[in-house]
Amino acid sequence: MYRGRVRFETPMLWTLGFIVTFSIGGMTGVLLAVPGADFMLHNSLFLIAHFHNVIIGGAVFGYMAGLTYWFPKAFGFRLYDKLGRIAFWCWLIGFYFAFMPSYVLGFMGMTRRLNHFNNPEWRPWLLLELVGVAIILCGVASQALQLYVSIRYRHRYRDLTGDPWDGRTLEWATASPPPLYNFAEQPKVSDLDAYWGMKERGVSTLSHTDYRSIHMPRNTASGLVISLFALVCSFALVWHIWWLAAFGLVASVVAFVVRSYNEDTDYFVPAQEVARIEKARLKDLAEA
Repeated sequence: MYRGRVRFETPMLWTLGFIVTFSIGGMTGVLLAVPGADFMLHNSLFLIAHFHNVIIGGAVFGYMAGLTYWFPKAFGFRLYDKLGRIAFWCWLIGFYFAFMPSYVLGFMGMTRRLNHFNNPEWRPWLLLELVGVAIILCGVASQALQLYVSIRYRHRYRDLTGDPWDGRTLEWATASPPPLYNFAEQPKVSDLDAYWGMKERGVSTLSHTDYRSIHMPRNTASGLVISLFALVCSFALVWHIWWLAAFGLVASVVAFVVRSYNEDTDYFVPAQEVARIEKARLKDLAEA
């Protein structure tokens, strides 16, 4: 970000929230690594605050950044931005109201998993956390409303360009959502951020002529089936359910062998179909 031209779109807001919140969680984790401090703070609300700093800041905020960023690529339309920003600020502010007081309560000696308390000094901090929970709830409601509005008015938020964020990587060089073959012509990659390099050199990723048939693998559920049987086997081994473990092992091997003997695993997308899809994309770009 240093010396860059950062655009504070909703995915960037989630990313910045992730960086700051996760960093705080990491620093408090270092504190808990000190034996003397850990002896005093373990099993207290300080530990709860640290855990949620890492999980919500490090996982949830990152998930939301990725969801908002790649949603138009996966579904062909953007999420409603105004509600997305409201959701972010509610989540960020609500999180700090809900969990920062837990650090203080941990230092004050409040342990986790209490079904009641009789220390009046804790009450203001717990009420502050309750306010934070209410703000987070507003963020969750905003996200649900955002999804509803975006789906209902999806034609208004359609991504016709395939590149709504002025992206740097190759997925933004295709349509949104991408065609089943991704690229009509395989792009030549010579940069770390390939699409950005193509933009700087004026290289087009669109293919206008000479469409060819594209070799494609067929979809299959074999991987899912084999992994489910393997999961059953592993679960049974942990709990010593030997008959179930044997069933899961045999079933996964059988599913693997059946898949191995399946020779109908690929097909070709005809050149005429490729041409039709690419021409439809050119039309969308002309309308964008």
